[in-house]
Amino acid sequence: MNRISADEGMVAELRDGAVRLVADHGDHQRTRRLRRTLPGYDAHLAGTFAELGWYGVLVPEADGGIGLGLAEMAGLLRELEKGLMAEPLLSRAVLAARVLVHAPAGPARAALLEGLVSGAVRPALALDFDAGLPVVTAADEGEGFRLTGRALSVAGAAGATHLLVPARLDKGHGLFVLPVEAAGVALSWHWRADDSPLGQVVLADVAVPDDALLVPPRAAAAAIARALDETRIVAAAALLGLAEHMLAMTIEYLGIRRQYDQLIGSFQALQHKAVDLYIEKERAVAALGFGLSRAGDPAALPLAALRAKGRCSEAASRIAREAIQLHGAIGFTEEHDLGLYVKRALTLSAWLGDAGEQRRRFVSMGLALA
Repeated sequence: MNRISADEGMVAELRDGAVRLVADHGDHQRTRRLRRTLPGYDAHLAGTFAELGWYGVLVPEADGGIGLGLAEMAGLLRELEKGLMAEPLLSRAVLAARVLVHAPAGPARAALLEGLVSGAVRPALALDFDAGLPVVTAADEGEGFRLTGRALSVAGAAGATHLLVPARLDKGHGLFVLPVEAAGVALSWHWRADDSPLGQVVLADVAVPDDALLVPPRAAAAAIARALDETRIVAAAALLGLAEHMLAMTIEYLGIRRQYDQLIGSFQALQHKAVDLYIEKERAVAALGFGLSRAGDPAALPLAALRAKGRCSEAASRIAREAIQLHGAIGFTEEHDLGLYVKRALTLSAWLGDAGEQRRRFVSMGLALA
């Protein structure tokens, strides 16, 4: 079963599991230690995700997964981001998993999905910036292919075992799978705003067998586009979780900080500001709900994705800016946890297109004139 709609009981169960995990492991000293390190996430915690079955949430039961939908995964990621613990689920269990789910059935796909669910296989989709297809070509040599080119934005490359590489053939882009350790694969790293690693891959005449072509030309671009839009919706949920946590931190601070012998939360101007931010958050909740309600319809998915990702990116960015201002000087300090959430919001907002990019997509798809 591979569905999009939500089972409210399952959403609540996954959400409660995430809340408990954040309460038990949400140590921001751990978050600070992981900055500018590889793979950039807690490997032990990633193993716990596999034990809990979270890598298989979006994988059909026929392929060894749980066979749930985007709503369940969105609820899970929304809570995990409140503890800055969503990696590597977003890049691996959402983006890479959905590309594989949309690939044609075959032994290679089955093995990858089975390994992904267990945690033994850690795939990463190779893209360029702005979620574009990378500049990679595949030369058909009769028996196998040779891949040459580069991909400059590979989320989840750190710690990955396999790369999913779109490459241009004579009849369009195909999707290839190759081990990270394959001869001719060179990895380097770009550090994002939250000091997490973003992979940059160079392929120099990488030889792969015929069965490395996972998705044939023409079908690959459609599978990737659909997976990207589904991932944008789940990323919107993660951004909403960040926004909710930053807002809660700010409301708590307004209730304890005193100035002129009064709680600053008693100042009417700051009360109005807090209400504005609450409304901004609720608009994001509504946009995410719209996105999830339309995600099952391939024709409506692009609009659902850009609306959810754009609104949640904008809400998280605004709440981050205002939270720093309302915290005063401590909001700018390295020691205060707010800065960790602000940097994560900046990173996740930019990934797969921020609010401005989603508006450009809206116009370029002709939706503004519909």
